[in-house]
Amino acid sequence: MREHSDSGSAGQSSLIAPDSVLKLAPNITAAEALAVFRRKLPDAEAEVRQVLHPFWWTALRARTRGLFTRSAKPGSAVSPGQRMNVLVNAYSGKGFIADFEPRGEAAAIADWADAFDSSDQAGPQPGVDQVRRTARSLVRTKVVKTVKLGMVISIDEAAAPSGVLKPNWIVTGANERYSATILVDGLDSSHYIVRVEKLVQD
Repeated sequence: MREHSDSGSAGQSSLIAPDSVLKLAPNITAAEALAVFRRKLPDAEAEVRQVLHPFWWTALRARTRGLFTRSAKPGSAVSPGQRMNVLVNAYSGKGFIADFEPRGEAAAIADWADAFDSSDQAGPQPGVDQVRRTARSLVRTKVVKTVKLGMVISIDEAAAPSGVLKPNWIVTGANERYSATILVDGLDSSHYIVRVEKLVQD
């Protein structure tokens, strides 16, 4: 983990950054993001721009065994357990277990810093220790729901925390009645309305 000074910003004196960053490729194209917007605002004129959202990514491996199960014999195969990928929002510290393993191209630490500079989100950034605690808590909670009583759970880190830049699309435009801005997830096309204004009063 690196801590970068940012002397040019009065509101943010330092940035917590990972040692490595992966930039994910979008599954959703700009045209598809525009189509999502036009389903909400038919006949709208709009423009699309890509933004990158920084996440921490770590992988944990969870194993379970019965409390009274005998130890494995020497030379016997050991269960690899279940590997889970956890993404933690670098703005809010909230995490979730991803149903995919992040893949993409290596990015510069400067790209991570740029993602923060271009965002209006604020708040304390999670550090590596918090990312690890959040990930472990999420994995333990999920495993506890699926195991029987009397099972022992062990959780090990399968991949140290690193950075992920997730692509999103910001679509801004208007039709004759409304002006709006919608954020479209670059991976699965889920979306939410950032802003909407009524231009014509009834």
